[in-house]
Amino acid sequence: MSTIVSRLDIVQIFCDVDDFCNQWENLWQQVPQLPSTKGERRSKSRMHLSEVMTIAIAFHGSGYKTFKEFYTLHVLPSWHEAFPNLVSYTRFVELMPWCKMAVMLLFTYTHRRSYWD
Repeated sequence: MSTIVSRLDIVQIFCDVDDFCNQWENLWQQVPQLPSTKGERRSKSRMHLSEVMTIAIAFHGSGYKTFKEFYTLHVLPSWHEAFPNLVSYTRFVELMPWCKMAVMLLFTYTHRRSYWD
């Protein structure tokens, strides 16, 4: 079974996503943020935003029916060299909301760029 992920180079996807994340994070730092709630706890992740985004994007072209199958049967055993700081499935699911807005912006940016080119 040929899937989108098997036909694409995961390294190229990561490089494109990482370039976008670097630009986006630089802009994000320039915009004043909402004040944090007192006592708010934000734990730092071992994985970078671009790594989380790449895996989330790759799932949609993987052919797997559930993300859990994709992550536990494909990502953890096969992509450990590409992503040396992989976290457990449970922790990754906790990180996914962190990348939701960035993925949406990436798709919007990519769609507009390809539309106008």
